[in-house]
Amino acid sequence: MVSIALTGTIIWSACSPILEIAFVLGIHTAIFQGFLSKQIVTAVGIYLSRSKTVSTTDSKLLSTLIINIMYPCLLFTNVITGVSTANVASFGIMTIASIVITLIGFAFGFIVMGLTRPPSDFRYGTVMATAMGNYGDMVLAITLAVGNFAPFNAGDASKGVAYVAGFMCFATIFAFTVGYKLIGEDFKHMPKSVLAVNTTPISEADDLAIVITDESLDTKNVDTSSLKYWLKTCFNPNTVATLLGLLITLIPVLRNLFYTESTATETATSQPLAFIFKALQLVGNAGVPIGLLNVGSALGRLEFKKFAPIRVITGIALCRLIVMPILGVVLVQVLVSHGIIDGNDKMMQFVMMMEASIPTASTTVYLTQFWHPRGEADAMASVVVVQYAVAFVTMTLSLAIILSLLA
Repeated sequence: MVSIALTGTIIWSACSPILEIAFVLGIHTAIFQGFLSKQIVTAVGIYLSRSKTVSTTDSKLLSTLIINIMYPCLLFTNVITGVSTANVASFGIMTIASIVITLIGFAFGFIVMGLTRPPSDFRYGTVMATAMGNYGDMVLAITLAVGNFAPFNAGDASKGVAYVAGFMCFATIFAFTVGYKLIGEDFKHMPKSVLAVNTTPISEADDLAIVITDESLDTKNVDTSSLKYWLKTCFNPNTVATLLGLLITLIPVLRNLFYTESTATETATSQPLAFIFKALQLVGNAGVPIGLLNVGSALGRLEFKKFAPIRVITGIALCRLIVMPILGVVLVQVLVSHGIIDGNDKMMQFVMMMEASIPTASTTVYLTQFWHPRGEADAMASVVVVQYAVAFVTMTLSLAIILSLLA
């Protein structure tokens, strides 16, 4: 029988990583980005927005660079470093878990949209804010913080990183196909009076390109039912980078051309393409701080009157921070009891349950800035900022319960 015992040790173990994230908004940046605090970077973005140094046009340009260049490089290199033939079986299990958790959030998103009746320019934004969680940075931060301590074994943190990478592959493809498409739908029928002025002529091919202008929002020039349109949507740079990274990393001969875990064996002849991998890492790593600057700029422009309706924010928060964590814990316990998940692999159980307990991804802000004709993301930013404030309470409780179940 499953029992929950919230001892003082377990509660403090749960509080510590959450407090650490609250202090620097994520250990991931502290470890991998030269001890640069996400909180500081986001604050700088707010300052740049408030001081009018960064405009909404600048935010739109930055979001385009992030989505088209930096994120593809980041995803490609992270897949190669996090997934290998040694953990391919676990990768498959985590992919299935990712599909289930993501689709549950997607279904809840339509329920929230139907019940809360969001504004016309935030209908599918509501769906995706419910479906897309911060499956990468936040879970990785917590995993690294607790993964080498009881109830886990020494070295389990590195295993957890691989599990997060496995979970992220489907979540990423979903975000940059379904999420990318649906968030854009909210702005395709905006009145011309609110569209940014743009007199630059564009071709039919530009209508389908990932970089859009106000003219490309006119659906009269785009056949959304055509195969060409859907191929363009599905095989965007982020999806291609993820799939290409998977192909390379699961073929050892190809993977060794770019990357190996042992730097001692790295030579010009054994890894002739290592310089390409490192160059892509350099570009990809810029996506995290620049993305945070962009989120900060959106928050800096945020006014209470521009918040999404309270009923919408509440509905999304209830699903993401209350209902989904409960379902995640129950689902994992059922799978363990039926022997589908190894009961001794506590790190796999931990990552699955934590992935169901996190708030909306900041990627939703980038995608909204990217699609909005003026680069605005007020409604989405309000959802994210409220959730992250509430999440430090709900995630601490979720983490305490999860650690208790695994103890």
